[in-house]
Amino acid sequence: MQFTFNPDVKWKKYSVNWFLYVIAVVVTVVSTFSNMLEIGIIQLIIVLILQLLIILFGITRVMFYYKMPNKVYLRLEEDYISLYRPNLLTRIKIEFLNVERIVEMDDMFLLVQNNGKEEHINKAWLTEEAIMMVKKELKFILSDKTIFT
Repeated sequence: MQFTFNPDVKWKKYSVNWFLYVIAVVVTVVSTFSNMLEIGIIQLIIVLILQLLIILFGITRVMFYYKMPNKVYLRLEEDYISLYRPNLLTRIKIEFLNVERIVEMDDMFLLVQNNGKEEHINKAWLTEEAIMMVKKELKFILSDKTIFT
Protein backbone atom coordinates (compact mmCIF):
# COMPACT_ATOMS: atom_id res chain seq x y z
CA MET A 1 0.00 0.00 0.00
CA GLN A 2 1.45 3.37 -1.01
CA PHE A 3 0.72 6.86 0.24
CA THR A 4 1.94 9.94 -1.62
CA PHE A 5 2.74 13.32 -0.11
CA ASN A 6 -0.27 15.50 0.67
CA PRO A 7 -0.90 17.71 -2.38
CA ASP A 8 -2.55 20.34 -0.17
CA VAL A 9 0.80 21.25 1.39
CA LYS A 10 2.26 24.22 -0.45
CA TRP A 11 5.22 22.38 -2.01
CA LYS A 12 5.32 24.84 -4.93
CA LYS A 13 5.70 27.69 -2.43
CA TYR A 14 8.76 26.00 -0.95
CA SER A 15 10.10 25.55 -4.48
CA VAL A 16 9.62 29.24 -5.28
CA ASN A 17 11.31 30.24 -2.01
CA TRP A 18 14.37 28.17 -2.91
CA PHE A 19 14.32 29.62 -6.44
CA LEU A 20 14.39 33.13 -4.97
CA TYR A 21 17.29 32.02 -2.78
CA VAL A 22 19.19 30.84 -5.89
CA ILE A 23 18.52 34.17 -7.62
CA ALA A 24 19.81 36.05 -4.56
CA VAL A 25 22.99 33.98 -4.55
CA VAL A 26 23.51 34.53 -8.29
CA VAL A 27 23.06 38.30 -7.85
CA THR A 28 25.54 38.22 -4.97
CA VAL A 29 28.05 36.25 -7.05
CA VAL A 30 27.79 38.63 -9.99
CA SER A 31 28.03 41.74 -7.82
CA THR A 32 31.04 40.50 -5.86
CA PHE A 33 32.85 39.01 -8.84
CA SER A 34 34.13 42.40 -10.00
CA ASN A 35 35.55 43.08 -6.51
CA MET A 36 37.24 39.69 -6.41
CA LEU A 37 39.37 40.26 -9.50
CA GLU A 38 41.94 42.01 -7.33
CA ILE A 39 42.65 38.94 -5.18
CA GLY A 40 44.83 36.02 -6.23
CA ILE A 41 43.73 33.50 -8.83
CA ILE A 42 43.66 30.57 -6.35
CA GLN A 43 41.40 32.41 -3.91
CA LEU A 44 39.17 33.47 -6.80
CA ILE A 45 38.80 29.87 -8.00
CA ILE A 46 38.03 28.59 -4.49
CA VAL A 47 35.38 31.27 -3.93
CA LEU A 48 33.77 30.59 -7.33
CA ILE A 49 33.66 26.83 -6.70
CA LEU A 50 32.03 27.35 -3.29
CA GLN A 51 29.46 29.73 -4.75
CA LEU A 52 28.68 27.31 -7.58
CA LEU A 53 28.14 24.53 -5.03
CA ILE A 54 25.71 26.75 -3.13
CA ILE A 55 23.84 27.51 -6.36
CA LEU A 56 23.69 23.81 -7.31
CA PHE A 57 22.38 22.93 -3.85
CA GLY A 58 19.65 25.56 -4.22
CA ILE A 59 18.67 24.28 -7.67
CA THR A 60 18.38 20.71 -6.36
CA ARG A 61 16.10 21.95 -3.56
CA VAL A 62 13.93 23.78 -6.12
CA MET A 63 13.51 20.57 -8.13
CA PHE A 64 13.02 18.51 -4.95
CA TYR A 65 10.08 20.58 -3.68
CA TYR A 66 8.60 21.00 -7.16
CA LYS A 67 8.35 17.21 -7.60
CA MET A 68 7.28 16.50 -4.01
CA PRO A 69 3.49 15.95 -4.55
CA ASN A 70 4.22 13.09 -6.99
CA LYS A 71 6.52 11.15 -4.65
CA VAL A 72 5.49 8.22 -2.48
CA TYR A 73 5.99 9.20 1.16
CA LEU A 74 4.98 5.98 2.89
CA ARG A 75 4.87 2.40 1.68
CA LEU A 76 3.38 -0.39 3.80
CA GLU A 77 4.39 -3.91 2.79
CA GLU A 78 3.75 -7.29 4.43
CA ASP A 79 6.77 -7.25 6.70
CA TYR A 80 8.15 -3.71 6.62
CA ILE A 81 7.35 -0.03 6.33
CA SER A 82 9.29 2.23 3.98
CA LEU A 83 9.51 5.99 4.58
CA TYR A 84 10.80 8.67 2.24
CA ARG A 85 13.57 10.79 3.75
CA PRO A 86 14.31 14.05 1.94
CA ASN A 87 18.00 14.26 2.75
CA LEU A 88 20.84 11.95 1.74
CA LEU A 89 18.92 8.77 2.45
CA THR A 90 15.96 8.76 0.12
CA ARG A 91 14.18 5.81 1.76
CA ILE A 92 14.39 4.17 5.13
CA LYS A 93 13.08 0.64 5.58
CA ILE A 94 11.88 -0.55 8.99
CA GLU A 95 10.92 -4.17 9.44
CA PHE A 96 7.88 -4.75 11.63
CA LEU A 97 9.83 -7.30 13.68
CA ASN A 98 12.13 -4.46 14.78
CA VAL A 99 9.28 -2.20 15.93
CA GLU A 100 8.81 -2.09 19.68
CA ARG A 101 5.76 0.20 19.60
CA ILE A 102 3.99 2.87 17.57
CA VAL A 103 2.64 5.92 19.36
CA GLU A 104 0.21 8.40 17.82
CA MET A 105 0.89 12.04 18.65
CA ASP A 106 -0.84 15.22 17.51
CA ASP A 107 1.27 15.74 14.41
CA MET A 108 3.00 12.39 13.87
CA PHE A 109 3.17 8.65 14.41
CA LEU A 110 6.30 7.74 16.35
CA LEU A 111 7.86 4.36 15.55
CA VAL A 112 10.10 3.19 18.40
CA GLN A 113 12.45 0.42 17.33
CA ASN A 114 13.97 -2.36 19.44
CA ASN A 115 17.45 -0.81 19.10
CA GLY A 116 16.23 2.47 20.64
CA LYS A 117 16.04 4.43 17.38
CA GLU A 118 12.92 6.41 16.60
CA GLU A 119 11.38 7.35 13.27
CA HIS A 120 8.33 9.48 12.72
CA ILE A 121 5.58 9.63 10.14
CA ASN A 122 4.60 13.25 9.67
CA LYS A 123 0.80 13.51 9.54
CA ALA A 124 0.90 16.90 7.80
CA TRP A 125 2.47 15.22 4.78
CA LEU A 126 -0.49 12.84 4.41
CA THR A 127 -4.14 13.44 3.59
CA GLU A 128 -6.81 12.76 6.22
CA GLU A 129 -7.95 9.63 4.37
CA ALA A 130 -4.37 8.37 4.21
CA ILE A 131 -3.88 9.00 7.93
CA MET A 132 -6.97 6.92 8.72
CA MET A 133 -5.84 4.12 6.40
CA VAL A 134 -2.31 4.10 7.84
CA LYS A 135 -3.73 4.00 11.34
CA LYS A 136 -6.02 1.12 10.43
CA GLU A 137 -3.25 -0.86 8.70
CA LEU A 138 -0.74 -0.34 11.51
CA LYS A 139 -3.36 -1.35 14.07
CA PHE A 140 -4.07 -4.51 12.05
CA ILE A 141 -0.40 -5.44 11.52
CA LEU A 142 0.95 -4.48 14.96
CA SER A 143 -2.15 -4.72 17.13
CA ASP A 144 -0.39 -5.21 20.47
CA LYS A 145 2.32 -2.62 19.77
CA THR A 146 0.13 0.36 18.88
CA ILE A 147 -0.85 3.22 21.17
CA PHE A 148 -3.41 5.30 19.29
CA THR A 149 -5.75 8.02 20.51
